[in-house]
Amino acid sequence: MSEGGEQGGVYDDLELPSGTWRPYTAIQMVMTVDGAIKGPTDDYWPISLEADQRTFRRFRLHFDAVLHGARTLGMRIDRYMWSEELQRERRRRGLYETPLFVVVSNSGRLDPKDRVFQRRSYPIEPMVVVPEVADVTADLSAVAEIVRVGNERLDLEALMRYLAAEREVRRLVCEGGPILNFHMLAAGLVDEFFITVTPSIIGEPRPRTAVEGPVALPSDQLQQLELVSTVTCGDEVFLRYRVLDAGPLA
Repeated sequence: MSEGGEQGGVYDDLELPSGTWRPYTAIQMVMTVDGAIKGPTDDYWPISLEADQRTFRRFRLHFDAVLHGARTLGMRIDRYMWSEELQRERRRRGLYETPLFVVVSNSGRLDPKDRVFQRRSYPIEPMVVVPEVADVTADLSAVAEIVRVGNERLDLEALMRYLAAEREVRRLVCEGGPILNFHMLAAGLVDEFFITVTPSIIGEPRPRTAVEGPVALPSDQLQQLELVSTVTCGDEVFLRYRVLDAGPLA
């Protein structure tokens, strides 16, 4: 149990390296036994049990920044990272009370009324990263810091360099969605992949999965992982993998 009274998460004692030219980056996701990361409607939320939900929100204790794709907005993605207990724990770890929240979008068409942009929901101004050609509304600029990286499309490698050099982000957690996960992995920007298997089956014929690219990877170019640990908590299984072909950190 943590000092503030909440039961601890599976990864509370995690030790991670720091990056220099780019942050040390982990993806964290949850899926059902049949591989779905979400149900077809909001009625299925949450798909995981209490242990995963607790671990998910406490996982951010290890990171300077949280990265999200634009399509995840509208989901319940905040996970109460700004609770007083978690803020105290972050201070004890030498981190800012609240991690920098980074949203990436090629279009810049985000709803400025989304909960992540409301100070009553998230206490610091989120960063929205778009390419130079993106048309960002004045309403969005009023509630978010706008950073432009890339020309026609977002340049994820340049973003990682910017976060490390200009914002002192040494560790970053990417929480999806699956398209962003694919492009981060394809660019060699992910060091570890954490995924929880939760004991349920949705049975949707074409479920959303943890990683989704425009086409399947060739059979001889699959992304290779190395299992680091397996932890069982109740009926959920927490898997930690190392990405074998991650790019250099320094």
